[in-house]
Amino acid sequence: MGVAGNLGDILMIEVITQTDSDVPLLAILVIVVALIAFFYLMTRLGLIWRQQKNRATFNLFLSFTFYFIAIFFVFSTKAIDFLTNDLYQVATIGINLGYAFSLIGNVFLYYFTENIFFEKRIPYLREIITFGNGITLGFLTVFIVQIQTFPFLEIPGIYIPPQLLIWHVIISSIGFSVLLICALKSSLQSELRYQRAGFLMIAFTAVFELLVFVFFFVDRFSGAGFTIYYYLAWISASFAGIFAMVGYLLPSWFRRIFA
Repeated sequence: MGVAGNLGDILMIEVITQTDSDVPLLAILVIVVALIAFFYLMTRLGLIWRQQKNRATFNLFLSFTFYFIAIFFVFSTKAIDFLTNDLYQVATIGINLGYAFSLIGNVFLYYFTENIFFEKRIPYLREIITFGNGITLGFLTVFIVQIQTFPFLEIPGIYIPPQLLIWHVIISSIGFSVLLICALKSSLQSELRYQRAGFLMIAFTAVFELLVFVFFFVDRFSGAGFTIYYYLAWISASFAGIFAMVGYLLPSWFRRIFA
């Protein structure tokens, strides 16, 4: 029994550390928690929107739907490269699609922020967020699919260039920072304990979403493949999803704790 157990451990280590693919297994596994959390948020928010039919819930549902799609593309393309030993090399297009869908999610998350926290819109900020992310999406589309000689397409295209990534981080940080400030302000002003705690969870969500971009940004410029910052980015994404499930959904057990 001990020998069999040791053999199983050795085989597991060999699988995790296998080097046939440029994508290590751990780089795929670290995405799973975030994938599950955002899928749960998407489905729950979809059900809530069907019942309430209000604009804020719809924008939040769309935001987490696009976040889930972004994570799914990154997860599935990395899994394909891992399982095929980089035969198709689709991880690059998965990363670019992930950025594309996540930035659409950022736009709808800002719309939700306006719906919930603003009586009057901040002049031009909605347009800056929308147009700024639109610029990123336009350039990403070019890099995702490069048209050379119609109808032939070059796949997977070019990885998101540094200048565009910097722009994307700046625009995304504006939206998340606004959400963070508004959530903290509402937490301090709320009279009910569970509401104060809920807004604080939303603030933590914004913090971890900001950290996702910070860690991916550092990983992108490290030039060393899958660095520790890549894993920290996905861990931050998982924490963002977990705090979002509590803050946005306010489950009954959370309300009881802070009743």
